[in-house]
Amino acid sequence: MSINSFIPAALAALTFFSCSKAPSEGTMDITVSVREDIPTRATDVSAEDESDVKDLQVFIFRDGKLEDYCDAGRATSATLTVTAGRKTVWAVVNAGSLSGISDESELSGHVTRLSENRRDAFVMSGSVTRNLTDGGTLEIPVRRLVSRVSVGKVTTGFRYALADAYLTLDAIWLVNVAADAPFAGGTPSEWANKLGHHDAGLDALLYDPVHTVVNNKTPYAREHVFYPYPNPTETVSYDDSWCPRHTMLVLEVTLEEKKGYYSVELPVLERNKHYVIGEIHITHRPGDNPYTPVKTGEAKVPIIVKEWETGVDLGTIII
Repeated sequence: MSINSFIPAALAALTFFSCSKAPSEGTMDITVSVREDIPTRATDVSAEDESDVKDLQVFIFRDGKLEDYCDAGRATSATLTVTAGRKTVWAVVNAGSLSGISDESELSGHVTRLSENRRDAFVMSGSVTRNLTDGGTLEIPVRRLVSRVSVGKVTTGFRYALADAYLTLDAIWLVNVAADAPFAGGTPSEWANKLGHHDAGLDALLYDPVHTVVNNKTPYAREHVFYPYPNPTETVSYDDSWCPRHTMLVLEVTLEEKKGYYSVELPVLERNKHYVIGEIHITHRPGDNPYTPVKTGEAKVPIIVKEWETGVDLGTIII
């Protein structure tokens, strides 16, 4: 068996790193491995990018205390020497050095930041508890901390005075984004793009410039993908004074030489889940700010949430 991230992608050759010690009575070697995928640099993100392993760390805890640790670097498999007994084994991927961790509660509570993620190196973690009686291999599923939000198409259905209007789609981005998360989950303490586009340092994950014209005859049909951290906030707020609230997908536009925003409120975001908006169909004028969804009275297709591995279909949203 091998540890894998449960991400469908072609297997590449595994590389190995050993942290094993000289054998002694009562000890055994176990091997922890992850699947490595070949990264590519492309505008349209591939499954290979999203599951690439740049760095692997393995922690073995007994009764909550660290028994062994291995920093396998860029290797995709690590062998460690342990004693028999009930152990909890953690695999952490792409998280930077955590060599100072000494107990399991410290690791599970370790706060990672959205800025530590890249489109070809997402922070991932996973753990299993097993009674180890002999050597061999151990399978640990690792899951990304980020969520995935995508929109596939933007179309217009303007009527009357706007029937011949040209809408410039300037950018697509996320607002009100959780910016930190512990491995074990919890309430965010840091936020990005609060009420507006303020954190350019996270643009690679949260912002895509577009600068294209859309009208009733010319749809925009290129997928855009974003990677926020989980947002467990259930509070609904559109107030212009900041408080934690739902993350939103924003279309920043220019219509008749006036800047405006079409915002789509997302549900509670969970780690490693994909929220897909197949199409945003625009029928009305935009709003004046990016943190208030446009209210049109039109029916909206409900958001369906599935595991990242099988996709999430949000259908068409009419605004």
